[in-house]
Amino acid sequence: MNFHRPERGNLYPPFGKPFAFMASMKNKIQIEKCIVSFSHNKYESRKLADEFSIAKAKGEIAAGKNGISHLILRSRDDEIDRLKFLFLIHGIPLMCYSLGNLICSSLKEIVVVGSDEVQRILDRFLSTAGTGGKKIQFVREDDQNLNLFHTMDLGRSKLSIENDELILFQPGDLPFLYDLEKVLGFQGNKNHNVILWLNSRQKMFPGFNENSDSEFVKRNYHYRIINDHDTDLHELKEPNLYPINFERMDPEIIDYLHSSRKDGQIVDAGIKMALKNPVRLFLALPYLVDHVFNFRAQVQKIRPGDKYQFGISKRNFQKSVSKILNAPISTKLHDDPSFVSDVDALEDWEDFESLIHFANKQEGKGGLENIHPFGKELMNFREKDMPDLKQEIPMYQNFPGYINHVYQTLEMGYEPYDSDGNYISPNANSPEVEQAYRWYQKKCKLINSESSLVS
Repeated sequence: MNFHRPERGNLYPPFGKPFAFMASMKNKIQIEKCIVSFSHNKYESRKLADEFSIAKAKGEIAAGKNGISHLILRSRDDEIDRLKFLFLIHGIPLMCYSLGNLICSSLKEIVVVGSDEVQRILDRFLSTAGTGGKKIQFVREDDQNLNLFHTMDLGRSKLSIENDELILFQPGDLPFLYDLEKVLGFQGNKNHNVILWLNSRQKMFPGFNENSDSEFVKRNYHYRIINDHDTDLHELKEPNLYPINFERMDPEIIDYLHSSRKDGQIVDAGIKMALKNPVRLFLALPYLVDHVFNFRAQVQKIRPGDKYQFGISKRNFQKSVSKILNAPISTKLHDDPSFVSDVDALEDWEDFESLIHFANKQEGKGGLENIHPFGKELMNFREKDMPDLKQEIPMYQNFPGYINHVYQTLEMGYEPYDSDGNYISPNANSPEVEQAYRWYQKKCKLINSESSLVS
């Protein structure tokens, strides 16, 4: 393990300082600094990347899964870097939506980690859209070390971090997560060194059983948690953003959680962390024993026949993990679909492309402004800078043709653009798209009204 850490951090064992000491320490509630990653790992070849993506999607289809994902994956032999953050949504790079979300927030410092092409887009975007008074720095990804742990460390190297502050770490594939203040000012930040913002299907889409179209983000929920009382059972998906105290926590924890979070592999991450310190595992045993003897019976009582890969009560999870990590952590089950709506796959990209096309049909060319509070600035950037970027970034020279080729190679069975570059996806007018439009329209209006009151 080789990473930068302030000198005082070397005095403490992996996964945090002594628990009794940390329990007496308090964090600042407000988060002011963020590391956003526009970096991703690479497969050794396009052949291996596509084989994995196709096999995963076929497996999900065969299993009758709710969410089907033809993953967007990088490879080292690509002539055009298939970096998902560069994909255009309504002619605007995905990364610019995520940057707009951060610029709209109360954050004061932002560190961007990414490729040379990411930097080229970032410089133009900030020149046109502005920084919102924030200090924004760039650090280039390390092409020979693209794991999440190293990416976080690159971001940390640009920040001066106090031992009583949380830093927001966020992958940059959440284009409509613009309601960040509930994370940045969460009261639980004061007493916890990691906050897991868990995606609860029941909270985000409370009516999905009665109206499946209301669940406008299709995902697979591998986990179960019993919330604050014995009958409050939730289907969960892993977090997509992480407030973390880097001075009191080893960032390797987030690497474990995030890199192994997909498809139920988070259990393996928990075992690895527990085995690093058997004494802490012993301290967590009372909660784990209670879980073993009671959880499955509780689930079957609430929802007979329910199948899941891992589950635990909220109390036992927080207590046991805090003991294992030697640090106070907290979980928050939220109700915001934009937290779960990341862009990992072609289907996810299509969701957002369809959303903005639908908005334009309803509102005219200004549709984006009605569903994203940074919409005006994004459209201005598209008009002013994208013509030049189309000449500079290989992916953009013929983006419809490029995406159609990706759809062909991943065996999607259709192409999203016609020969004239018009968006013609068969999913563009699905009921879920209209539901998404209504939800984001309402959310954007609320955010804009709150901003006007503050100003």
